[in-house]
Amino acid sequence: MLAPLKNLLGNVTMYVALQKALGSDRLRYRCLDELDLHDGDTVIDVGCGPAYYFDRLPKVTYFGFDTSERYVAHARARYGSPRATFSTEIFGEQHLGVLPPADAVLLLGLLHHLSDDDSRSLLRVASQALAPGGTVIAVDTCYAPGQGRVSKWMSDNDRGEHVREPAAFEALARESFADVSGEVVDDAIRVPSAFWLMRMASPLHARV
Repeated sequence: MLAPLKNLLGNVTMYVALQKALGSDRLRYRCLDELDLHDGDTVIDVGCGPAYYFDRLPKVTYFGFDTSERYVAHARARYGSPRATFSTEIFGEQHLGVLPPADAVLLLGLLHHLSDDDSRSLLRVASQALAPGGTVIAVDTCYAPGQGRVSKWMSDNDRGEHVREPAAFEALARESFADVSGEVVDDAIRVPSAFWLMRMASPLHARV
Protein backbone atom coordinates (compact mmCIF):
# COMPACT_ATOMS: atom_id res chain seq x y z
CA MET A 1 0.00 0.00 0.00
CA LEU A 2 2.82 2.38 0.86
CA ALA A 3 5.10 1.40 -2.03
CA PRO A 4 4.10 4.34 -4.30
CA LEU A 5 4.58 6.79 -1.42
CA LYS A 6 7.98 5.32 -0.56
CA ASN A 7 9.05 5.67 -4.19
CA LEU A 8 8.08 9.34 -4.14
CA LEU A 9 10.49 9.94 -1.26
CA GLY A 10 13.36 9.72 -3.74
CA ASN A 11 12.18 13.09 -5.00
CA VAL A 12 13.82 15.73 -2.79
CA THR A 13 10.97 18.23 -2.99
CA MET A 14 8.37 15.58 -2.15
CA TYR A 15 10.51 14.21 0.68
CA VAL A 16 10.93 17.60 2.36
CA ALA A 17 7.26 18.48 1.84
CA LEU A 18 6.15 15.20 3.40
CA GLN A 19 8.52 15.60 6.34
CA LYS A 20 7.04 19.01 7.09
CA ALA A 21 3.45 17.93 6.45
CA LEU A 22 3.78 15.06 8.93
CA GLY A 23 5.71 17.16 11.43
CA SER A 24 8.83 14.99 11.20
CA ASP A 25 10.88 18.15 10.86
CA ARG A 26 9.90 19.02 14.44
CA LEU A 27 11.37 15.73 15.64
CA ARG A 28 14.72 16.57 14.04
CA TYR A 29 14.60 20.11 15.45
CA ARG A 30 14.08 18.59 18.88
CA CYS A 31 17.25 16.53 18.43
CA LEU A 32 19.20 19.65 17.49
CA ASP A 33 17.83 21.48 20.54
CA GLU A 34 18.95 18.58 22.75
CA LEU A 35 22.55 19.09 21.61
CA ASP A 36 22.69 22.81 22.50
CA LEU A 37 25.24 23.49 19.76
CA HIS A 38 27.25 26.71 19.60
CA ASP A 39 29.13 28.68 16.95
CA GLY A 40 32.45 27.02 16.21
CA ASP A 41 31.33 23.47 17.10
CA THR A 42 32.03 20.61 14.70
CA VAL A 43 29.10 18.45 13.57
CA ILE A 44 29.13 15.19 11.61
CA ASP A 45 25.71 14.32 10.20
CA VAL A 46 25.46 10.73 8.96
CA GLY A 47 22.42 10.09 6.79
CA CYS A 48 21.88 13.81 6.34
CA GLY A 49 19.56 13.48 3.34
CA PRO A 50 18.86 16.91 1.83
CA ALA A 51 19.80 18.51 5.19
CA TYR A 52 16.71 20.71 5.17
CA TYR A 53 17.30 21.52 8.86
CA PHE A 54 20.75 23.00 8.20
CA ASP A 55 19.58 26.57 8.71
CA ARG A 56 18.58 25.64 12.27
CA LEU A 57 22.23 25.09 13.17
CA PRO A 58 24.52 27.81 14.54
CA LYS A 59 27.72 28.64 12.63
CA VAL A 60 29.24 25.17 12.96
CA THR A 61 31.82 23.26 10.95
CA TYR A 62 29.53 20.74 9.28
CA PHE A 63 30.18 17.46 7.44
CA GLY A 64 27.15 15.70 5.94
CA PHE A 65 27.15 12.14 4.61
CA ASP A 66 24.41 10.40 2.64
CA THR A 67 24.47 7.64 0.02
CA SER A 68 21.74 9.32 -2.07
CA GLU A 69 23.40 11.34 -4.83
CA ARG A 70 20.14 13.22 -5.37
CA TYR A 71 19.86 14.29 -1.73
CA VAL A 72 23.52 15.26 -1.50
CA ALA A 73 23.39 17.26 -4.73
CA HIS A 74 20.43 19.22 -3.36
CA ALA A 75 22.15 19.84 -0.01
CA ARG A 76 25.44 20.82 -1.64
CA ALA A 77 23.74 23.28 -4.00
CA ARG A 78 21.79 24.92 -1.20
CA TYR A 79 24.13 24.79 1.80
CA GLY A 80 27.53 23.74 0.50
CA SER A 81 31.02 25.28 0.65
CA PRO A 82 32.09 27.30 2.49
CA ARG A 83 29.21 26.69 4.90
CA ALA A 84 29.25 22.89 4.83
CA THR A 85 30.82 19.84 3.19
CA PHE A 86 28.64 17.04 1.80
CA SER A 87 29.68 13.60 0.60
CA THR A 88 28.08 10.46 -0.84
CA GLU A 89 30.78 8.33 0.78
CA ILE A 90 29.82 5.89 3.53
CA PHE A 91 31.07 7.38 6.79
CA GLY A 92 33.64 5.06 8.31
CA GLU A 93 37.04 4.62 9.96
CA GLN A 94 38.77 6.13 6.92
CA HIS A 95 37.35 9.51 7.90
CA LEU A 96 38.65 9.53 11.46
CA GLY A 97 42.10 10.75 10.50
CA VAL A 98 40.71 13.35 8.10
CA LEU A 99 37.86 15.07 9.93
CA PRO A 100 38.34 17.08 13.12
CA PRO A 101 36.94 15.61 16.35
CA ALA A 102 33.20 16.26 16.48
CA ASP A 103 31.25 17.94 19.24
CA ALA A 104 28.16 16.16 17.92
CA VAL A 105 27.40 13.26 15.60
CA LEU A 106 23.86 13.14 14.22
CA LEU A 107 22.26 9.80 13.34
CA LEU A 108 18.77 11.01 12.57
CA GLY A 109 16.47 8.31 11.24
CA LEU A 110 19.36 6.03 10.31
CA LEU A 111 19.85 3.08 12.68
CA HIS A 112 16.47 1.49 11.87
CA HIS A 113 17.69 1.18 8.28
CA LEU A 114 20.83 -0.74 9.35
CA SER A 115 21.36 -4.32 10.48
CA ASP A 116 22.75 -5.00 13.95
CA ASP A 117 26.25 -5.53 12.57
CA ASP A 118 26.17 -2.37 10.48
CA SER A 119 24.75 -0.41 13.42
CA ARG A 120 27.55 -1.69 15.67
CA SER A 121 30.18 -0.62 13.15
CA LEU A 122 28.67 2.83 12.72
CA LEU A 123 28.24 3.43 16.44
CA ARG A 124 31.83 2.39 17.09
CA VAL A 125 33.14 4.83 14.47
CA ALA A 126 30.81 7.55 15.75
CA SER A 127 32.20 7.06 19.25
CA GLN A 128 35.75 7.40 17.96
CA ALA A 129 34.84 10.53 16.01
CA LEU A 130 33.78 12.47 19.12
CA ALA A 131 35.76 15.23 20.74
CA PRO A 132 36.02 15.09 24.56
CA GLY A 133 32.61 15.88 25.98
CA GLY A 134 30.91 15.26 22.63
CA THR A 135 27.53 13.60 22.10
CA VAL A 136 25.99 11.30 19.53
CA ILE A 137 22.24 11.67 19.10
CA ALA A 138 19.98 9.25 17.25
CA VAL A 139 16.26 9.10 16.61
CA ASP A 140 14.50 6.16 14.99
CA THR A 141 11.11 4.64 14.45
CA CYS A 142 10.62 2.01 17.14
CA TYR A 143 8.23 -0.50 18.65
CA ALA A 144 7.13 0.90 22.01
CA PRO A 145 5.31 -0.70 24.94
CA GLY A 146 1.62 0.16 24.88
CA GLN A 147 1.83 1.36 21.31
CA GLY A 148 -1.56 1.94 19.68
CA ARG A 149 -2.74 0.18 16.56
CA VAL A 150 -2.11 3.10 14.20
CA SER A 151 1.31 3.75 15.71
CA LYS A 152 2.28 0.08 15.36
CA TRP A 153 1.05 0.08 11.77
CA MET A 154 3.33 3.03 11.09
CA SER A 155 6.27 1.15 12.60
CA ASP A 156 5.43 -1.99 10.61
CA ASN A 157 5.31 -0.01 7.36
CA ASP A 158 8.34 2.23 7.86
CA ARG A 159 10.92 2.26 5.04
CA GLY A 160 13.48 0.94 7.52
CA GLU A 161 13.84 -2.84 7.67
CA HIS A 162 15.33 -2.90 11.17
CA VAL A 163 12.78 -1.14 13.38
CA ARG A 164 13.53 -2.28 16.94
CA GLU A 165 12.29 -1.99 20.48
CA PRO A 166 14.11 0.67 22.57
CA ALA A 167 16.05 -1.95 24.54
CA ALA A 168 17.56 -3.32 21.31
CA PHE A 169 18.73 0.13 20.18
CA GLU A 170 20.15 0.79 23.65
CA ALA A 171 21.99 -2.55 23.79
CA LEU A 172 23.76 -1.74 20.52
CA ALA A 173 24.75 1.69 21.82
CA ARG A 174 26.13 0.34 25.09
CA GLU A 175 28.74 -1.63 23.16
CA SER A 176 30.40 1.69 22.26
CA PHE A 177 29.31 4.19 24.92
CA ALA A 178 29.38 4.22 28.72
CA ASP A 179 26.69 6.89 28.94
CA VAL A 180 23.48 6.04 27.10
CA SER A 181 20.04 7.50 27.76
CA GLY A 182 16.86 7.69 25.77
CA GLU A 183 13.15 8.11 25.68
CA VAL A 184 10.18 7.16 23.55
CA VAL A 185 8.75 10.17 21.72
CA ASP A 186 5.15 9.64 20.63
CA ASP A 187 3.87 13.20 20.34
CA ALA A 188 6.32 14.77 17.88
CA ILE A 189 4.51 14.29 14.59
CA ARG A 190 0.92 14.65 13.42
CA VAL A 191 0.32 10.92 12.89
CA PRO A 192 0.39 8.47 15.83
CA SER A 193 3.96 7.13 15.76
CA ALA A 194 6.69 6.01 18.15
CA PHE A 195 10.33 7.08 18.00
CA TRP A 196 13.31 6.25 20.17
CA LEU A 197 15.45 9.33 20.86
CA MET A 198 18.84 8.25 22.18
CA ARG A 199 21.80 10.25 23.52
CA MET A 200 25.25 8.65 23.68
CA ALA A 201 28.44 9.95 25.31
CA SER A 202 31.62 8.73 27.05
CA PRO A 203 33.04 6.55 24.24
CA LEU A 204 34.45 3.14 25.13
CA HIS A 205 36.76 3.08 22.09
CA ALA A 206 39.78 5.31 21.67
CA ARG A 207 40.00 7.53 18.62
CA VAL A 208 42.25 6.03 15.95
